[in-house]
Amino acid sequence: MNSNIRIQSFSDLLEVGLQQAEPQRLLLVLLKAEPEDEATHHNNGEAIEGGGLLRPVMATDRELNEELRLDALVEEADQSGLSWDLIMVSSLSASGGRLPTEEEAEPYLKQMAEAVEMGADLSRYAVFDRAGSPVQLQTRMTN
Repeated sequence: MNSNIRIQSFSDLLEVGLQQAEPQRLLLVLLKAEPEDEATHHNNGEAIEGGGLLRPVMATDRELNEELRLDALVEEADQSGLSWDLIMVSSLSASGGRLPTEEEAEPYLKQMAEAVEMGADLSRYAVFDRAGSPVQLQTRMTN
């Protein structure tokens, strides 16, 4: 995707993806935000102030098409019974007008989940809250 475009919402991300020349498969990792002792997690699920940890709870992929909607993704994820706060997104495209397969997406999903588990820099991924608003993550350096 063109990195010069400012993504203001999950809907913007979908719109930009649909404009790409090649078919896109969205890679989605649901994250649970776990506050550390000094952090406070607001009851409405909006933010963690202070420090906290992210833990991947589910990874999946979806074909990017006109019917894909965040509210349907949220409902489907909630039906899994897993508790989650954020959704981390990337995309995968293949050449020649062919949509990447689920099997081709699998190693990338695993890489995304491992990046979260290892505390790696996640700035190359788009992260959104449950309402589709972008979330800015800050990596804290440890000594």
